Amino acid sequence: MSTLPPYSALIALAPWEPPEVVAEVLGSLRRQSLPPDQVVISCDGPPPPPLHRCLLESGLPLRIVPGPGGEGAGPVLARGLLACRHEIVVRVDADDLSVPMRCERQVRRMHATPWLAALSSPIAEFERDPTRPCGLRTVPCGVERVRRFSRWRNPLNHPSSVIRRSRVLAVGNYRSKRGFEDYDLWLRLLAAGERLDNGPEVEVLAQVGPAHLQRRHGLRYAGKELRFLLACGREGLIPWPRVLLLLPLRLPLRLLPPGLLRWVTHRLLRRVPSSALH
Repeated sequence: MSTLPPYSALIALAPWEPPEVVAEVLGSLRRQSLPPDQVVISCDGPPPPPLHRCLLESGLPLRIVPGPGGEGAGPVLARGLLACRHEIVVRVDADDLSVPMRCERQVRRMHATPWLAALSSPIAEFERDPTRPCGLRTVPCGVERVRRFSRWRNPLNHPSSVIRRSRVLAVGNYRSKRGFEDYDLWLRLLAAGERLDNGPEVEVLAQVGPAHLQRRHGLRYAGKELRFLLACGREGLIPWPRVLLLLPLRLPLRLLPPGLLRWVTHRLLRRVPSSALH
């Protein structure tokens, strides 16, 4: 383990995040078999006192990067990545738990494969108890499978990703693509000839519920997806024939009634794992 390089962890933090949830997330980082050398907290607005106190009491080597608020995830992550001092950066969502071996496994893989620009993993979803997963966000393994998959759907799970800082900065860092900041980044990396992959083990546990699904539903989100796909066509990230095929395939899903969308998501796009945590 001593031969592995130090790494930074990057968290984008909104002021409305519950302090008790953030404390659990930071605790999962503190319990890593290979702890982070730096944890960058990039803030989308000043954290209220209880949340700020939670950060200070974490016991982790934090660097808090302030922001004006209301910027969205892209600019917040871009500012945070610039503040990271290490080449390998582990992405952590403010409401997801990292399993104890996550960082060691992913940093070891990135260290052993210097040609990889980014790596992620499956994510186990739970509703109340993280030891009882209700679904699994799978992603393809293998560089070519990831590339092919990217033509249809987001090929990496952003909350369980680890990125190589210099490669991300070389393609322009994170951009303001509300709801699609990560997919935009993966497509730009692939367009630049970079290679992406996924590991087989579950590395992150994500709590889900009606609010989680609601964020990806409705006319407003459908409009964001429409603008994103059209921008991908204009920039050459996705060929226009593929864009025109994706529009009628993806947009109607956003307009389904919430109950039906939940059924489709869990029955067709997720599978319940028999042993997701092993």
